[in-house]
Amino acid sequence: MAEAQENPAVIAAIAASYLRQGKLLDKISRGLTIVGCVTVIVGAFASAPLLVTGVAALSVLFGMLQVYFALRAGFDAEIFGHLATGSFSATTFDGSMKILRLIDAERTPRPMSDRARGAMVLVRRQATVVGLQVLSILTLPVLGILL
Repeated sequence: MAEAQENPAVIAAIAASYLRQGKLLDKISRGLTIVGCVTVIVGAFASAPLLVTGVAALSVLFGMLQVYFALRAGFDAEIFGHLATGSFSATTFDGSMKILRLIDAERTPRPMSDRARGAMVLVRRQATVVGLQVLSILTLPVLGILL
């Protein structure tokens, strides 16, 4: 079997598609963040136990962290989309990022596969944070019953 060769355009297209999946996670998380915010507000007025309000606040913090990963993944999805279509090259992109001081001027070029793997970590982190947010929201009824 022939060894696979790196095709930067294909790798960039795969990465862009993968990164775009973060939009669904973002939508789920935003709904959960609203639930958390409402719970914090209602908890404050209803004198809910501090643990319940704290867990709800934690879910809001997870939601805010998720937004950071969603923004980064969305930006990278756009960039990889441009790289896949040949709108600009990785070299041009690196040079522009250095001019804008978004990456270190001393940073050395990397293969597209390394770039893609690094960017795709964002969606995995986003999914982890959304998972933690779901768990925190799901513990609220249990805490309400126990306390």
